[in-house]
Amino acid sequence: MGQIFFFRNLVIVSAIAAVVLAALHYVAPQAQQHWKFAIGSILLFALVCTGLFYAGASSARSQNKYAFTNLVSVSVFGKMVVALAALFVYQQVAVPSNQWFVGIFLWCYVVFTAFEVWFMTKLAKS
Repeated sequence: MGQIFFFRNLVIVSAIAAVVLAALHYVAPQAQQHWKFAIGSILLFALVCTGLFYAGASSARSQNKYAFTNLVSVSVFGKMVVALAALFVYQQVAVPSNQWFVGIFLWCYVVFTAFEVWFMTKLAKS
């Protein structure tokens, strides 16, 4: 799996997530106060996917046959920690008046996790 292929698909996935969140922004006034958090969530998960792509490509070429499996295990735990930290920090810093930010964040989490599973599967096959 090449870098151009990965980044093209990352842009597509990010655009889909952004369009859905923009639609939510216009349909649900309660979600409007979280627009910066929504953008930050997309950027956070795009960054996580980029790091995981490079780490996955490296571990797939590794002599250690367990390197890729270990990376997947660590990345699942690491992404959960990062996700919980992001939610906690936003809640403490922004003190939102509603809980819509959790749904926004979960949408991004699910979309980018599906993308991550797809490209990691492609990397594992290469």
